[in-house]
Amino acid sequence: MRKFISIVILLGLGSFYIPEVLAVKINCDSPVHKNKKRCTEKYLRNVVIDEDTGLEVIEYEKDVDWKKKNPKIAWSKIIKYKSSLRNSYELTIFDRDYVSDFSNGAVKSYVTKWNTNKLEGRILTWGGCGFWTCTYESARYYDFPGFIEIFVGDKRFRLRGSRGEFQFPSGFAKRIKNMGENESINLQIKAIPNSGLADKFIPIGEETIKNLKLLFQKDTKEWNKPKYEIARASISSKKLDVEEIASMTLPSVVKLEGDSGLGSGFFINNEGLIVTNMHVVAGGDKEFTISGDDGLKDQGEVIYVDSKLDFALIQANNIKNSKALPLCFSKYPRPGQNVIALGSPLGLAGTVTRGIVSAVRQPSSDLEDVVPYYVTLIQTDAAISPGNSGGPLVNSNGEVVGVNTWSLPGDEGRAQNLNFAISIVDILRSLNSENPGKAENTNSCGNIVEKENIFKFW
Repeated sequence: MRKFISIVILLGLGSFYIPEVLAVKINCDSPVHKNKKRCTEKYLRNVVIDEDTGLEVIEYEKDVDWKKKNPKIAWSKIIKYKSSLRNSYELTIFDRDYVSDFSNGAVKSYVTKWNTNKLEGRILTWGGCGFWTCTYESARYYDFPGFIEIFVGDKRFRLRGSRGEFQFPSGFAKRIKNMGENESINLQIKAIPNSGLADKFIPIGEETIKNLKLLFQKDTKEWNKPKYEIARASISSKKLDVEEIASMTLPSVVKLEGDSGLGSGFFINNEGLIVTNMHVVAGGDKEFTISGDDGLKDQGEVIYVDSKLDFALIQANNIKNSKALPLCFSKYPRPGQNVIALGSPLGLAGTVTRGIVSAVRQPSSDLEDVVPYYVTLIQTDAAISPGNSGGPLVNSNGEVVGVNTWSLPGDEGRAQNLNFAISIVDILRSLNSENPGKAENTNSCGNIVEKENIFKFW
């Protein structure tokens, strides 16, 4: 009898620890699962030829919800779907790999979304047994942490981002295009604090790699450049302090809010044209709420996107008398110069931070694994946080020298005060904006210097 009771007790306790058998859909193109008997499911969808690229694509009406446990996605295929941004489409590829924890039955799904300018990554976890119960219906996802590494063959690229989104560095596209037939792509993801998720090495599926090479070899349709005018500004000859610059600049800085998130921007002409980062509008929102530190309120529409330089233009609907900020048309700042960053970090509008230009960095062989595409980056120690993206970085004359873009969160806690802005000179060149050139009483940025103590805009 005692033996029978013991067996019953053991069986009862065991029920809390023996995990259920999970019917897990896996990525059969991943080297981890390739050629295994479980890999039997095939996605049968109509494939069409994309008229802009000539690529074979699978069309979706809209972006898919890939944060679910089992989203209906054609994994490793080139997917084309409509963007809510005007007259635009998105070409993207999804990859997924699974890891099962056989000690408690938990499953982790590592999902990546690729296009030609950025990577997005999520980790979905569900299942597992505790001491008293099993939670197979409980699922939650985590964004990839702010620092990841991509290994393309023997070449390593270090990517920094936020909210699980990472801009590709300049050398990445070239390396993908020139991949050898048997080379692999792998991700190294750092542990996420307080999540139970440790460092992870993730192999990318072979079919995903094949289609990525095709995608990077084709140029997608670009936006038509809008026609607009930027006038030369008049600035004071007086040396301005931080308080004066902030009071003159803040009325031209706005907070941008859409369904996908928020960021900052600033007016570059007097007809309500706003510059911001591309990644601020990359969630697909067409319209944004525009609000200013002085009570300004309006709606605006995205009219232009440059994915390579990571900037966008938004046209306000009703603002026709905006106060444009003076721009530094023709000169990169020098290391050591004082600068001020303005914007809405974490949604806190009208925030001002100060610092210096730490360096001016351009893509080169030693930076191609860090610097996004062919853009000049202004490195500064002026504090930049999520929400600052798209706001202006201005010099001691109040002239915009850059667009605040991203900060380096720290490689294992070693980095401090490493923040970056895209040069306004590069943005203006990309837009084919005419450099006003030198004239009487102009400074090195191309703006008119007034002898009297005034600060006005044309």
